[in-house]
Amino acid sequence: MLVKAKEGQVSFLFQEQDPFFEIGFCILEQEQIPQMLPCQRRQQNGREKLIFQVDREKLSPLRDVEPGLQEPERIRLLCGMISLNMRVGENGFLKKECIWYRYDDLYYDKERGCIRAAILPVTGELRYADSGWFDRFEETVTRIAAGMPYTEMLYVKKIIQLMRMEKMTQEEVLADLRRLGGIETEDGTRVCRDRQDRALRLLYRGKDRELAFEVEGDDFLIGRSAGAVDGVIPVEYSRAVSRKHCLITKMNNKYFVQDLKSVNHTLVNGVMIPPYELTELENNDILSVADIEFRVTAG
Repeated sequence: MLVKAKEGQVSFLFQEQDPFFEIGFCILEQEQIPQMLPCQRRQQNGREKLIFQVDREKLSPLRDVEPGLQEPERIRLLCGMISLNMRVGENGFLKKECIWYRYDDLYYDKERGCIRAAILPVTGELRYADSGWFDRFEETVTRIAAGMPYTEMLYVKKIIQLMRMEKMTQEEVLADLRRLGGIETEDGTRVCRDRQDRALRLLYRGKDRELAFEVEGDDFLIGRSAGAVDGVIPVEYSRAVSRKHCLITKMNNKYFVQDLKSVNHTLVNGVMIPPYELTELENNDILSVADIEFRVTAG
């Protein structure tokens, strides 16, 4: 597939015939998705060509508008992207990978306050559903979130990472984004930012010593550097723990741990975690911070 973008237009030339193209195109016509850019279909040298036109009086390139958006508008854009993913897949034939999320090819609808994108009628290995789809989606999300306060920006990046890892569903991500912005749901109910409390406790017993941590807040840093971390493991307990060893994060009322490239690693139930990879913590798990083993109590 060849992609060409110019002022007010994004076009796609499909290099191979696809038996599902016709079905997908008919579905897109019937669905009439508001966030989809208007589309024209043509034949070029026996191949299908789709041209997505842009009305520059109503739509502006996202890259031109995004720097001036405020936090509530940014959260609404992100909610709109997740909602669009879900909407496209509702028919059971198309998938979210049909949405062309390249940042420079997206437009901002001034009237609706949403993103407008090209949506293709087919997905697949030889078409558009390649391994780079999530990279384009994540890049756009990251650039929109970059204009938010640091804490909110970091939170958005984390939940999108969990979505990539299939640790959170799109429905869960959408609900969390709405909580973040206090946005009303479709039925008019305002979603509060506060989430149900779920406590996490870490308990270490060994060498005639005991150490317990009550994990509070959205982030809990563990290490041996007193004053710089939330959970201090003293040197007399272990010399193998790094200054900033691992980070526990609460998202979607779940807890995840990530190793901060420590020297002696972080393990969950004996399995080493790659640096910066989020791993969920569940009740009765064993969290090993170097040679200190904590029993996890969650509830």
